[in-house]
Amino acid sequence: MQTLRASALDNLTRVGAGAGYLFLWVFFEQQILEPSGLYRFLPFYRVNGVCIWDVAAVSFIVGAFVLAARKKT
Repeated sequence: MQTLRASALDNLTRVGAGAGYLFLWVFFEQQILEPSGLYRFLPFYRVNGVCIWDVAAVSFIVGAFVLAARKKT
């Protein structure tokens, strides 16, 4: 069995995987950070709103998928 690179996947598969990771981030926020109160230790975190941590997570996920999708020469 060969390793499958992200550049070999079609765009719909990449978007689906990215959406899954974004859903995982939102689930982590709503089920772990907010109920346990861990958000108090994150500077600039805002409950029930878009904050810098959300922007950072989205940027990281999109950046990782863009870098992985580049074709190696």
